[in-house]
Amino acid sequence: MATPFAFDRLVHSDWSIAADKRWSAVAIRSRTGWLVHRLDHAGEPARFLDELLDRSRRTLAGFDFPIGLPALCLERAGLEFHQLLLSPLSQRARRFLTPVETLFDVSPNQPFYRKHPKGGRHADLWQRLGCTAFDDLLRDCDKKTENRNRAESIFWTVGARQVGKAALSGWQDILIPAMARTARLWPFDGPLASLDSNILTLAETYPAEAYHQIGLRRPVGKRSQEGRFVGCHGMLKWASRHRVSFAAGIKQSMLNGFGAGGEGEDPFDALAGLCGMIEVVDGRRAEAPDLTALSRNREGWILGQIDLASK
Repeated sequence: MATPFAFDRLVHSDWSIAADKRWSAVAIRSRTGWLVHRLDHAGEPARFLDELLDRSRRTLAGFDFPIGLPALCLERAGLEFHQLLLSPLSQRARRFLTPVETLFDVSPNQPFYRKHPKGGRHADLWQRLGCTAFDDLLRDCDKKTENRNRAESIFWTVGARQVGKAALSGWQDILIPAMARTARLWPFDGPLASLDSNILTLAETYPAEAYHQIGLRRPVGKRSQEGRFVGCHGMLKWASRHRVSFAAGIKQSMLNGFGAGGEGEDPFDALAGLCGMIEVVDGRRAEAPDLTALSRNREGWILGQIDLASK
């Protein structure tokens, strides 16, 4: 077991372009362990960021949108990811972050698009971005591992797994203003050991990775009340082993599988991601594998993911 990190507050956000689907779970360190004392809507981004920058706490905040870009796409655009987050934005960064109208309008300098035309294919995307295969549009941490399937490319905007719109929202509403106010970004600014004395550190998370980290049975049926009920019992068993407690109202919601409505999957994922962060901060799980500088500093990484891509 590694040495625990000194963060005394953890926040995990299940982010979305829809404000009513942005849920955050918050844990504070106590003398006896961690207390998960809040689980609610994240609210308006500026106010939420003010709360994250509470100077009485050393906060690690995790977000389930990609923080980083594929190395080859950065090379084609002649950019580093950090350059997209510097305030004020350069003209080049502003252009990069502005979506074009359709898939057929994308280029290495403007890889995001608003509307997906009928008949648009993955091949249309990677060819217009100067790549030779779909895997060129994935970061190392997005590729298939023994424990999960590959993620969707951040530039693809169709289907349940698309994340590009949420990423743009998160970068513009949270990352850029947070870094302008001295927040640090893992792993670009260094390992957690070099960041845990900072007021606010931001990191990428992935709830499906957190399921594996805390030992939930797979598959996790988060879209049904029954599936969430089973998953929550798994979280409670994990918590009882690791000095993690839940406020009474949160525990009651867990025991009810977050209700019968489909909206229950958002608070479920916010809570699961938080549990995964506790695993890392308490030193039971490495923050990342032994990555090359290229992967860490150019592409980013998912906190707690230690499995490398399957060959």
